[in-house]
Order: sequence, then C-alpha cells, then structure tokens
Amino acid sequence: MKPRFFLAGILFLATSLSLAALDKETAKKEDPQPKPAAEKESKRPRRAAPGEVTCSLHVTWWDEPPMAEGEHLELAIQVDKTTKPFMAGQMQIGPAVEYIGPGAVTIVRKSKTTVEELDKKGKPVTRTIEDWVPFATCVIPAGQPEVLVLLMLVPGKPQVMAKAFDINPENFPFGSFHILNFSKARVGCSLGGKVFFAEPGQRAKSPVVMTQRQVVNFRLAVFETGGAQRRLYSTPIILDERTRRLYFVTEYPGNEIEQRYDTRTLVDYRHVQPAAAEEPTPEKPEPKGTKAPTKAEK
Repeated sequence: MKPRFFLAGILFLATSLSLAALDKETAKKEDPQPKPAAEKESKRPRRAAPGEVTCSLHVTWWDEPPMAEGEHLELAIQVDKTTKPFMAGQMQIGPAVEYIGPGAVTIVRKSKTTVEELDKKGKPVTRTIEDWVPFATCVIPAGQPEVLVLLMLVPGKPQVMAKAFDINPENFPFGSFHILNFSKARVGCSLGGKVFFAEPGQRAKSPVVMTQRQVVNFRLAVFETGGAQRRLYSTPIILDERTRRLYFVTEYPGNEIEQRYDTRTLVDYRHVQPAAAEEPTPEKPEPKGTKAPTKAEK
C-alpha cells in the first residue's frame, strides 16, 4: 500500500471515530431527561378507626365573645396533629367541617405570644409565636352524620361549653320546626292548628312539615309545675319547604315569670343551585319568499 493511501485511511478512520463520538455526545444532550418517578397519589381520606365517628360539623356561637374591633377568635378542629380551621358565626348553620376522629371533638384556638429577643447583630427584635391551644371539647354521639355544635360562654368563668345537636336532614328535614327546651318548665306550641309539647330538657318535633310557602299562626307558652303559665309568642309566621327552624327556650331562675324565660330562633336555609340557563334553540331561517313569475318569465 502506498504511504499516501495509508495516511488517508488513517485520517478517514480517525475522522469517523471523532464524528461518531460527537454524535453520541450530542444524542446524550438531546435525549430528554429521564422521567421522574410517577408522583405518589394524594393520600386517601383517613378512615375511621374502631370507636371513632365520621360526621359533618357546623359550629356556631350562642353569643359571640366580646373582642376588640377588627379582631376575632381563630378556631379549628384538631385530630392528632392536624388542624382544620373554621369560621363560626352567631346562631347560624355555617359551612361544614368534615370530621373523622374520636367521639370527643377537640376545638382549639390560635394563641399569639410576643417575645423579645436579639438578632445576629445583637439588636433587640420582637417576634410573634403562634400556636394552637385547647379551647373546648364536645362529645358527638355515634350515628349522627350531620351535627350542629353550639358554643356557649359560661357566665362569670373563662370557659366555653360546647353542645352537640343532631341536624341530619332525615331527622330534621327542611320545612320542619323543632323546639329545644333548656328550661325546667313544660313548653307548649301551637303551629298551624297542631299542638305539641317539649318536656323540660327535651327536644320536640313539630308534626307539621311544610311542602310550600305558607303563613301559619304560631303560639308558644310555658307551663310551670305550680300551674303558672307564661305566653312567649303569639304571631303569624311564614314557613316554607326551603327553611328549617330550631327554637330555643332558656330559663333564668330567680326572676319573675315575665322575665324568667328567653327564646331564640336559628333558621337554616337550604341553598338551591340555580338551574343552568337553557341555551335558546337557534331559530330556523325562514324560507325565502318566492316571487310570482312575471309575464316575461311565463
């Protein structure tokens, strides 16, 4: 083999190897990055353990605690180390908090503590530490899928009492009227001509469940053990199938019968989703009018 052909072969081989290496390096750069492992699916909802309850909680205040203007208590439901904040209005059934946990529900409030400390340069700074601290406990009976939790301040004490009430629509349907008698007297109610009674410390259901908007005569009175009676209400009211009412009767012992009893009403409104507006059916274009043939066309 002639030297020049041998040299040309060597150069050709070297060039081929260099191009192959370059192509391989380029392919590495152009190849997409290896796909990351598929992200784990979001955690499934926690299942209730034996002895735990599952329900929707609606928390409200009997009387909101006095606070400085612009301030409010930040509350949450706590299960283990997980907290679910919620907003509590006054005497209203607000948004639900889905709950799975022990039968004794723990309600906590946010605590803010201000501390003074030195920064890295030795200058004093103020820092706010936030934490959740115990606030109230409420026992939820098993088998109640929807529960109203009523927060009540204990007079003269820095305590809050929480009471649970079953508001499952199967037992408390919209259109109905229930009385919760917190007094020691018997409470009688006449609603639309139907009379029913709530015994002391008991809850009574109205025999009337409205299926349409209607004005009914409403009368309420207490009957004490000694025979004394006190009329609390006597007025026409409007009831319909989209609302349900809880009527609370409380007692302040020691007062004269005229000032001894207090009444409050909690009205829950069923939220009806507005029906989607139907799209108008496009009108068919009218057929073009046919001109009568002229004499020339005949």
